[in-house]
Amino acid sequence: MNRSPCNREHPRAPIQTRVRYFTWNEPHDAVATEIGGNGIFVETEAPAAEGSLLTLRVALPLNRSFTVLGRVVRTVRGSWARLRKTGMGIQFLDLSATDRRAVLDYLESHTLLSA
Repeated sequence: MNRSPCNREHPRAPIQTRVRYFTWNEPHDAVATEIGGNGIFVETEAPAAEGSLLTLRVALPLNRSFTVLGRVVRTVRGSWARLRKTGMGIQFLDLSATDRRAVLDYLESHTLLSA
């Protein structure tokens, strides 16, 4: 496994897309701002607790979308002074090979360059 300097298996890339996620049967709408091969960061004013399982519906550009089970691995409480947005980092748990290929194709064309 080839990991980047920040210990990630896949690079991350910026994205601005709608995400619908479900906690139990309760739907929530949010905006994804960063995506990687193993997960996504979603801006939301009410992040789920770390360890929570969610079902996500993610829309990629070019009318490609997928549904995936995810686990909240990090929550962020926003701060105006630090320009941080409130949200949560979600690890993909059951991303199909076809959907992973679509995410990786997106990453190849939009990857953030590390300093």
